[in-house]
Amino acid sequence: MDVAVLTFSGLPQLEPFDSPLLPALRELGLDARPVIWDDPAVDWRTVRAAVVRSTWDSHLRRDTFVAWAEKVGKLTRLFNPAETLRWNTHKLYLRELEAKGVPVTPTVWVARGATLDVDALMRERGWDAVVLKPAVSAGALKTHILPRAEARAATALVAELATGCEVMVQPYLRAFETEGERSYIFFDGALSHAVHRPPTLKSAPRGFSEPRAFTPEDRAELRLAESVMEAMARPLLYARVDVATDNEGRTRLQEVEVTEPCLFLSLDAGAPGRLARAIAAKL
Repeated sequence: MDVAVLTFSGLPQLEPFDSPLLPALRELGLDARPVIWDDPAVDWRTVRAAVVRSTWDSHLRRDTFVAWAEKVGKLTRLFNPAETLRWNTHKLYLRELEAKGVPVTPTVWVARGATLDVDALMRERGWDAVVLKPAVSAGALKTHILPRAEARAATALVAELATGCEVMVQPYLRAFETEGERSYIFFDGALSHAVHRPPTLKSAPRGFSEPRAFTPEDRAELRLAESVMEAMARPLLYARVDVATDNEGRTRLQEVEVTEPCLFLSLDAGAPGRLARAIAAKL
């Protein structure tokens, strides 16, 4: 097999937005197939390259996933590499990027096993509502929005979440309700396309329900996305830089996804071919 496009048992044929990658690879004459990442029957020595895509259970078994990636990365070309997957599957990477000058959504980090007086924090920072989430998470798993009136409940929830992992406490960005997030998608370090996305958390109000492609016109925002790529300073087959507008009207990095983000290939006619050619160039 030339290219194993990795997914999980819940999406055996890949996430629908990203399934166009398979025919795009085949058009280049490559034997490309969806493969369940933890299928014990796969002999990775017979695969020329493995590309992590819809492995959407990886955050539920992060240690297992990272150990698997380190093993497979020694047997075939793995994209993105195992070291990058380890780095990106714990959101402490945001603190590293912030230290390099990237404007990140303000975050208070709560150590595993620690507590935080959320009411005192909200009064000190002037936050009307907070977002709580584990530092190892995806798809808004165990993510909560609480207003100041529920600060006592938020304090208890932080303590509960912190029993298993570090916790992130952030201000709720009201712009989510109308703008959602903007995702800038890069292949081999070059911008491919951009997508407006509604809030991931289903309980959040939303001004639109489906992701949609857009042409980047805000040069400052595009430059921010490019600066994130530069700050990571690592070779990446694919990356998705997610930004949003904070409550003071400034653009901030929300997350950078280089493990298993949806790349919304079906929303841009040229995107599947661009990613396929980037993969082919590495074979």
